[in-house]
Amino acid sequence: MSLVLDKAQELAAAISDSEELGQLKQAAGRVDGDEAATDALKKFSEKQEMVQRAASSGLQLPPEQMEELQEMQGQIRDIPSIQDFASAQTCFNQLMDQVNQIISAAVMGREPGEGPDGHGHESSCGCGGH
Repeated sequence: MSLVLDKAQELAAAISDSEELGQLKQAAGRVDGDEAATDALKKFSEKQEMVQRAASSGLQLPPEQMEELQEMQGQIRDIPSIQDFASAQTCFNQLMDQVNQIISAAVMGREPGEGPDGHGHESSCGCGGH
């Protein structure tokens, strides 16, 4: 068991040192340092909480408020520092997905990318490679 935990520590260290995580942290720092981004995110979060509270209370919000929330979300997506963060987050998530696929495949005795039925696709992919 100790070997598994040692390898987990090595994996954690490798992820911590990865370019993807470094870029994600840098992008997060740029968002934190961008007053327009932090203000927009705060306002959006407050509006989103209001919408969620209303929904959990069974209240139907006017379409205008939902449109306002969607408009705020669109404005946030247009902020360059947030775009950079989203891109960095996507890259990091892809890395973590690949790590999880490798681990899952090894645990299940398959090659990475190989589906549960032994071919390179999910069993429901429709390719007929059962």
